Amino acid sequence: MGHDLTAPAELSFRRYSVEAISHAHDFDQIVLPRHGVLEIEIDGKGGRVDPGSAAVIPPGTRHVCAADGENLFVVADIGAALMAPFERLREKPFACVSSPVRGLLSFLSGEAPGGIDDGVAGLWTPLLLRSLSTGPAAVDPRLARAAAMIETRYHEPLTVRDLAAEAGMSQSRFFDRFAAAYGATPHAALTDARLRAAQHLLDDPTLSVAQIAVRTGHGDQSTLTRRMKAALGVTPAAWRKGRR
Repeated sequence: MGHDLTAPAELSFRRYSVEAISHAHDFDQIVLPRHGVLEIEIDGKGGRVDPGSAAVIPPGTRHVCAADGENLFVVADIGAALMAPFERLREKPFACVSSPVRGLLSFLSGEAPGGIDDGVAGLWTPLLLRSLSTGPAAVDPRLARAAAMIETRYHEPLTVRDLAAEAGMSQSRFFDRFAAAYGATPHAALTDARLRAAQHLLDDPTLSVAQIAVRTGHGDQSTLTRRMKAALGVTPAAWRKGRR
């Protein structure tokens, strides 16, 4: 945000590489999940940004982060005046991604890659801060492991049995607890992860829709088209055309 600490906020989509980066900045920053898992250490405390967790980085706090594979995150750089009523968020480096926060992230799905319009950022970020400050306790780490499995292995034919085993729970218990924690069934979360991955890859004009369907676990082009039409109201071809 150009070191202008009076600015409300700047939002952007960012991707990270497997090569770790280490730095600090003089404004608050919140990193939120969109696709993939970001391993991050904040002031010596390790954790991750995944479907259930966001990172809260106070000014001057050194942090180290890296991500393996395809990934996309929403980064909010927040000015001091906007952050002032929500300074308690700085007390913990990680915050729960609640249903309201997931709704806000879904709202951004139609934004173009890179920076997000200042008008959107000015309206969206206060809602984010309020949602994070009133959010529930952190998600059970066993459920978080399963959610991370969805984010990193969405292209595989995962089943509820696979995810429940990752969480160390029976299938019925896992299904109920996952739905309560994330506001979606495991199947719906997997479908969402696959669609988000497809949306990301559709920005690459060198890939055909059929290739994208295979890479994102949809099996074939017709399945991807059907699911994208049902969820977003557009075909993959129409989505790609609209983004150009």
